[in-house]
Amino acid sequence: MFTEQAQWLLEQAKADALMRGAQQLTLESLLAAVAQHAEARVLLGRCLGPPAEQLRERYPQVQPGGTLRPGRMRLASDLRAAIGQARDLASQVPDRVHPGLVGLRHLVCALAMSRPACAMLEATPISQRKALEHLASWYDTDARVPELGHLAERLRSLRGELLSKVFGQDHAVHAFVEGLFNAQVVAHADTARKSPCAVFVFAGPPGVGKTFLAELGTSYLERPFKRFDMTSYSDHQQHMQLVGFAPSYRAAQPGTLTGFVAQNPDAFLLFDEIEKAHLNTIQLFLQILDAGRLEDKFTGEEVSFRDTVIIFTTNAGASLYDRPNESGINAANATFHQRTILDALRTEKGPRGQPFFPPALCSRLATGYPLLFNYLGVNELERIARTESERVAGLIEQQYYKSVTFDDLLPLALVLREGANTDARAVRSQSGIFVRTELFKFSGLYDSRRFERVLQGIDTLHFGLEPWPEDRPEAASIFEPPGQAKVLLVATEALGDVFRQHITGIEWLTASNTQDALQILAPDEVDMVLLDIWLGRDANTLTGTLGGTIGQFDHVPAAARALAEGQECLRAVRQRLPTLPVFLLSLSITDEGEGTIDEELFLACVRGGGARGVLTTTFITDTVKGWQERRDRFVQALQETALRMYREKKARAVAQERKVLTFDTVPLVDRERRQVTIRLRNLRLTRAVAAEDASEVLDEVERPTIAFSDVFGADAAKEALQFVVDWLRNPRRYAALGVRPPKGLLLTGPPGTGKTMLARALAGESDVAFLVASGTDFVTIWQGSGPQNIRNLFARARRYAPSIVFIDELDAIGKRRVGMAGGGRAEESTLNALLTEMDGFGSPSLRPTVLLAATNLVEALDEALLRRFDRVIEVPPPDRAARNAYLRHELLNRQLSQVSEGVIDSIAGRSAGMTIADLRRIVNEAAVMAAREGCALTDAIVEEAFEKIRMGEAKKTPDAETLERIARHEAGHALIGWLTGSPPVQVTIVGRGSAGGYVEREAQEDKIIYTRRELEEMICQAMGGRAAELLYYGDADGLSSGVASDLRNATTWADRMIREFGMSEEIGQVFFDSRRMQDGPLAVIVREAAERIVRAQLDNALDMLRANREALDLLSRELLSKNRLTRSDLERILAAEPVSPAKAEP
Repeated sequence: MFTEQAQWLLEQAKADALMRGAQQLTLESLLAAVAQHAEARVLLGRCLGPPAEQLRERYPQVQPGGTLRPGRMRLASDLRAAIGQARDLASQVPDRVHPGLVGLRHLVCALAMSRPACAMLEATPISQRKALEHLASWYDTDARVPELGHLAERLRSLRGELLSKVFGQDHAVHAFVEGLFNAQVVAHADTARKSPCAVFVFAGPPGVGKTFLAELGTSYLERPFKRFDMTSYSDHQQHMQLVGFAPSYRAAQPGTLTGFVAQNPDAFLLFDEIEKAHLNTIQLFLQILDAGRLEDKFTGEEVSFRDTVIIFTTNAGASLYDRPNESGINAANATFHQRTILDALRTEKGPRGQPFFPPALCSRLATGYPLLFNYLGVNELERIARTESERVAGLIEQQYYKSVTFDDLLPLALVLREGANTDARAVRSQSGIFVRTELFKFSGLYDSRRFERVLQGIDTLHFGLEPWPEDRPEAASIFEPPGQAKVLLVATEALGDVFRQHITGIEWLTASNTQDALQILAPDEVDMVLLDIWLGRDANTLTGTLGGTIGQFDHVPAAARALAEGQECLRAVRQRLPTLPVFLLSLSITDEGEGTIDEELFLACVRGGGARGVLTTTFITDTVKGWQERRDRFVQALQETALRMYREKKARAVAQERKVLTFDTVPLVDRERRQVTIRLRNLRLTRAVAAEDASEVLDEVERPTIAFSDVFGADAAKEALQFVVDWLRNPRRYAALGVRPPKGLLLTGPPGTGKTMLARALAGESDVAFLVASGTDFVTIWQGSGPQNIRNLFARARRYAPSIVFIDELDAIGKRRVGMAGGGRAEESTLNALLTEMDGFGSPSLRPTVLLAATNLVEALDEALLRRFDRVIEVPPPDRAARNAYLRHELLNRQLSQVSEGVIDSIAGRSAGMTIADLRRIVNEAAVMAAREGCALTDAIVEEAFEKIRMGEAKKTPDAETLERIARHEAGHALIGWLTGSPPVQVTIVGRGSAGGYVEREAQEDKIIYTRRELEEMICQAMGGRAAELLYYGDADGLSSGVASDLRNATTWADRMIREFGMSEEIGQVFFDSRRMQDGPLAVIVREAAERIVRAQLDNALDMLRANREALDLLSRELLSKNRLTRSDLERILAAEPVSPAKAEP
């Protein structure tokens, strides 16, 4: 008599009556039972309104006190009347599932008609006609609205269909299906809603499947569908086509949009490239999204959009998606929050400088589902190329009855021919064009009549690749790996032991927990990871006897506690190495078993952590019968997967270098096999330069061939730059260690120390693109050109990444900001743009772009700019060993060179402070002099070139009296140096530059600490020339202007002894800043103390020269005779003449 639900309701009423101690079953007990049943309570509320909705508060839930005995209670008269009314209703509107029985809905309507029941609820009873209307409406709604389980299953099938045909956008497929479920699950119950059922925004680059996903999804759901190309509505009046024209217009008709929705109220509407529509058109969508209606101007009727699903596609949002795909199936772009996506759409502007989307529209789009589509990876593009090639092959077979087959590598070759940075439209189009073009080229080899005969003699057209050319290993390396695949297995130790023991051809690395896995990934470059998501699982997970909460479900929830460790490992690996492919390992006992990872669990892992796929294996142990066959099947699947991942990685690397694969095609007719083979041969890689770089790529983008070994000196700087080399060569290794890529390095030092050479060597060692700019290139006469040039440079660097950007003379745009106007403000704007671009380098990336800059004025740079460099590397002048190595490399390796090693060693020692650039000038000057004289390079020529570059051209010889005075002066310097233990390298009276003669002492490059005695000896040597003149010419004529530089040096050292070194007894152990001692009493005190030190050392020099007057005379005569004396000459002269060394007084 009653359905199951109605019977339950009566049993609950009996329980309530027993609890009340009632002797009969009453309407009040039935109302109490209705209060405890959700459906009955909701339906009664729809009939009677708010009074019925308060049933739960009036009748709280009660538990039965004893065993229910059906049929033992009498029915009260009012309840018997209500049940009779329910039978009458069931006869007029029968239950759709159980006709002839009284259902729950009949009982509810009978209660709503009962006057006693309504009196208890203080409600107005409904009429029988109204009750019948309610029943009919409820059953009609059941027919239209699918059951929850059926809806979920249908959308799950849609998800599978989309995932199999829409490649590389799994996150968008999941969000799209979830959005459809959310829209439909309460669509009919939400009577207050006016807006469309669902609104989607598909944002992303062109050619990635936005339109394809929308069209494919609606076709599967068999819903009415219409696509509107918004490029047709870019004019300010074209929006009228959507809503129609008033009847007063000629050829007026209903709107293309409103008319279609009026006929198909549950349609799917696709508005493609919405950003290209005029603002007047976009204003229409505000009314649709807000009020859910639009007036058709032709009919004058309001058209409801309440049941429609609206999809907008747009290419806007480049600030988010204009970056390489970084993580395959689950790209980083998929994790953007919807507010981030809408902010990008709201802020992006069109060619006229106006925002594509007004804020009001973005606000309404936020109520929907904004999705960001990824750039497609190589693997997805290959699948598209394969699908399209097979489609065209099928068409050829249907039309000409010829089978068309392909090598497995052909789709990848077609993708690389377009460049791995291409999009789906280009790949799909060019794949089909390639097949048809090759067929046309083959037919062109014959005349028409003979071609028909040839065609009759073949059954198959095959496309294949020839063996790789040995002289082009780069192209071959894309398709075939050089060695075994390196796979990290994260599973139990027992399973790792089995795999290592029995699976060869794979280099296994094993870990049993997350920490071990990350430690292995740090030093090793792994090709792929196999992860058992059930880390630490119990053995019953393999037998299907999952207990507890998990066992209640058909599919394992991804948030199950048993999966926590595996999920954490998956997230940790993906966070540390986002491009490393991670595959889930599903273990199964039998071949028919689904394994430990079902489809729902895998898809949840894809969305949550970025798993690339599932590898199922029944090879778990070697103790069962037939384990060898199980192992071989697993090994085959594993090697195929590893090979596919390798090719994807190599293709991605080729694309990053903006290279494409080119090849020739040659047909081969095999009459015996009745087959024509189109062979791809001469495979080679060529750089596809971007159009905007075509005129600059040869100048700015190059690969230097020099290495660090070609740079002499700067050993500390080369060691510091080696980190950058290692990073650019193997970024994955450092990413696994958690080391972020270098943001920038600054080379400082004097001009000519090799900073530019180091930058070029860095590019040569790392084998990456090298972009060169000078700081003076960025600021021109045009307003805003500096910041734009900065942005262009770094945009080019990112296109050719991995790359190095080298900016020479950084101080031209990086000086400390002071808020200047005019040209200074332009420089500051350029600096701000540079700071912004450097901030963009901070995100981890496996395609690093490193900024390398050089400056001679590091102290003038802005502090904010300095902070953005990871390292500030000083490049000092080369030391003696580096100078010696450079001179040997340049002078001893020449064909016409007679330079001795002794001269090279001498110049290397005497050129302290010189840079490699200075030495290069010396070598070049010597070569010019030798070429001018028509002879080989000799010691004399090199010596003269050295002196010419260092001191200047030789002056005209002065008169005899002046020359003699200079000889005595320089002899005094030389003899004091000899007597104080610092013998000169040479002494000369040949005037060069501002010096009439000079004494050259051997530089002590490694000495950084001087004692007081050593400083006094240096002052004494400086005063040796004046002491000699005083000795020869007396106190009056002995004072000459030739001592100016000597006196300056002596005074400088004496002044520092007092102010900086605390070597004066009068002043004591204090330090004085010279900038605060320009004058005043303290300056006088310091000056007087310095004068006493210099005077004491002058007197000391006089004493030493008087004691060695004969040696001084001999040196003066020899110097006057030869013009130049070397150290060997001094040793010969002074060894023959006894000298009396005198010690300087403290």
